Amino acid sequence: MADAGGDVTNDLNTLSPVERPSFVYWVSLWFAASAHAYVGLFRDIFLSEDIALRVGRDFTNLWTAGRMVLNGEGPHAYNVDVFRLELLDRVGILSLQNFSYPPHALFLDAVFALPPYPVAFVLWIVFSASAFILAARPYLPQGFPPVLAALTPAATICMWGGQFGLLIGALWLVVYRNCDRRPVQAGLAAAALTIKPHLGLLVAVLLITRRKALITAILASLALFVVSGLAFGWYSWASFLVDTTRDQADILTRTDVQYYFNLMPTVFPHFGRGWLSWVLQAASAGFAIHMLWRLRGLSPMQLAFPAATATFLILPYGFNYDMTVVALGFALLLFEHWARLSMREKVILTLGFVSPQLGFIWAPIVPVALALAFYVQCQQLLRQNKDASLPNEPRTLAVVAK
Repeated sequence: MADAGGDVTNDLNTLSPVERPSFVYWVSLWFAASAHAYVGLFRDIFLSEDIALRVGRDFTNLWTAGRMVLNGEGPHAYNVDVFRLELLDRVGILSLQNFSYPPHALFLDAVFALPPYPVAFVLWIVFSASAFILAARPYLPQGFPPVLAALTPAATICMWGGQFGLLIGALWLVVYRNCDRRPVQAGLAAAALTIKPHLGLLVAVLLITRRKALITAILASLALFVVSGLAFGWYSWASFLVDTTRDQADILTRTDVQYYFNLMPTVFPHFGRGWLSWVLQAASAGFAIHMLWRLRGLSPMQLAFPAATATFLILPYGFNYDMTVVALGFALLLFEHWARLSMREKVILTLGFVSPQLGFIWAPIVPVALALAFYVQCQQLLRQNKDASLPNEPRTLAVVAK
């Protein structure tokens, strides 16, 4: 990862060639890992009758809400019945969909609702994928094609459905890269992350000890709250905080939405959703927090990927298309440290990499694969940090490069 290793890593690249995964394995992995998304995309483009149903099923929420804003009906996006009638009228969808984002997301939605639906969808994918690639560049080792950052299994699901995952991932990477060097920029990115506030849990923890970034994030978040409240009415915030939050939480207790559970990499939905699920969820969260505590001496850039993975082990609610940073982190470990990984570690990290799409095969294996890959990820970082702290001798550099 570009800055995480410092000068030692740069020296190593000049001292010894680095063994990478074989071309056949690497290409096969990237295609096989996203097979479900590619098949779904092919089916939706060539077999669906309506353009609005072909691609971007979740993007219909963003686009419809944006259209409502442009027509002066933005606050009504939080009225479930009204919103679903708008979906039916505008894109021909009648389903259990609802608008689940906070009111300040409506500003962004309105921009992407200006063009017709197909054009808006393409622009959204290009914008969010480009943002993620730019944010990921400083983390990428030499030789890693930047475009692959936006083609992980999580990213392809995100592009297939038109979700916020790539944009959220880009903001996450910006925060962790800049919280020390450019705290104002990091704070602004953290405020923008409140579009999906639950995913910013560990961002909030990171900024607690970084006063300038924290103050910037708080002030920017308050500004978004006030401006959106004035633009769309305080009712919109009350409805989001009470009704929408309740509706999203209710998904975890329903028995008729198995497809949503297949999209969730968290522990709780896959073990009965009773007391046992809560016990296992608490154990998962405790494990993740313990491992992060062991990494507390690392730089924010080194913590960006394990913190993203830990988020989905701590929270009971999350979706695979938001795992863009998680999947990239596992890919970079495989690419950058292939030679020093044992066969077992390679298998575990490969499962972690493909975990966003494993839910379509057998959902309960996903949190297990995620936890194992997270453990390997943390152990590798601890090993790197230990090696980098040894006396700067040629034999030490050889050990790190191994």
